[in-house]
Amino acid sequence: MAANAVSYEYLKSIQGVPGGIPVLDDKGEIPTTQLPDVVALFKGRFADEAALRTAFPTAGIANYAFVNDTASFWYWNSELLDSGTDPDPDWVNQEISEEDYLELTTLQKSVVPYLVIPPLYVPPTP
Repeated sequence: MAANAVSYEYLKSIQGVPGGIPVLDDKGEIPTTQLPDVVALFKGRFADEAALRTAFPTAGIANYAFVNDTASFWYWNSELLDSGTDPDPDWVNQEISEEDYLELTTLQKSVVPYLVIPPLYVPPTP
């Protein structure tokens, strides 16, 4: 009975390409060019909101990033406009208060997978 084999040449041809065999970079990480397209939606990890907005003043639907100082994911919401004078869509924190969530339109709610954070319980003083 003959065994099926994969050639060395084939394995080398799929090395380091999306959907193939990943090759680590100098830092021991898989370069984003070797990852599936859906992973490219992740824009990275940022120290704070300002760093995210500086790095990506605009983005596309389904783009997301992690912001360290809020310990939460932020999403690009093309349907949610800044309050105030800025008329452009913006990055929004995935974690939102119930009060703020209730003010969103149905379309705005559908764009980002919001996590509604209940108000902090403060026990009454005795």
